[in-house]
Amino acid sequence: MQSKQLLETLNSVKRLDSLLTEEFEALKNQNLEFFETLQAEKLKILEVLASLDFIGVNLDQAATQQLLNNPIWNEITSLLERCKRSHQRNELLISKQLDSIRGALSALQDQDPSATLELYTKLGKTRATRRSILSGDA
Repeated sequence: MQSKQLLETLNSVKRLDSLLTEEFEALKNQNLEFFETLQAEKLKILEVLASLDFIGVNLDQAATQQLLNNPIWNEITSLLERCKRSHQRNELLISKQLDSIRGALSALQDQDPSATLELYTKLGKTRATRRSILSGDA
């Protein structure tokens, strides 16, 4: 494996890592426009990384061991692990946001007049209230 290819791979992985961090910030701040702009660059980097043929390179045992001991390779693999965790974190945030939206939509669409909703009083205690009061049927 050539050092030049390893350095190019390392640079791509570093950029992917920073994109995933930017993606998380965009999701956290609900900046969907910025999130969408990040997707095109992230897709290009993933395509480049997917096209790399590390397995197809015919390395003998000594060359394989040399690659595994290369500090650049070690940095690439540790960054890829961090990217994996960042991607999972972003996926979890998206899932939670979608669940929240589904819950809000469900509450808005629930037209059952016998349903109750817990509200807080001025003293911070909960009290059950008929949902029809909130829907304007009162």
